[in-house]
Amino acid sequence: MTITVRAATLQDVEGIARVHVDTWRTTYRGLIPDAYLDNLTYEPRQRMWNQILGTPGSQNLTFVAVDEAGQIVGFINGGPERENDPFYQSELYAIYILASQHGHGTGRVLVRTLAQSLIQSGFTNMLVWVLAGNPATQFYQRLGAQYVTAKPVQIGGADLQEFAYGWPDLQVLL
Repeated sequence: MTITVRAATLQDVEGIARVHVDTWRTTYRGLIPDAYLDNLTYEPRQRMWNQILGTPGSQNLTFVAVDEAGQIVGFINGGPERENDPFYQSELYAIYILASQHGHGTGRVLVRTLAQSLIQSGFTNMLVWVLAGNPATQFYQRLGAQYVTAKPVQIGGADLQEFAYGWPDLQVLL
């Protein structure tokens, strides 16, 4: 199976929103309340991605993974770190890949692509926040990320924890 990774465009909004919602439903089932996941719809995510991808001059970087049939099967989004961390300059905001694509290297290629783009933009390190219990924690650790800190977060009325993992040097991802 051949996957192509490329910069996202406004024409990708529908596919990105579909992957975003579908992967939330599978990845976070059992972590986030079912009612919240069951009520997710594509339209709000489409509006969100239209705004993200349609903002001229944004430092927001988004890449999609596309299969041989031209369908978006995953995406990654990142840019400047959002909470004024004293060390980490950039952040991986979101990476979601359809369950059918797990274990084929798609995530690794997406992270490498984002890291290359961040380095070209002048960033040297990167942080990612991961919901406690998310199996992606091991994925980030395999890619060399180190545990940084934790914080409480509320999603769907549930009190949860997020863990920050960081790459002190983005070069390790290349």
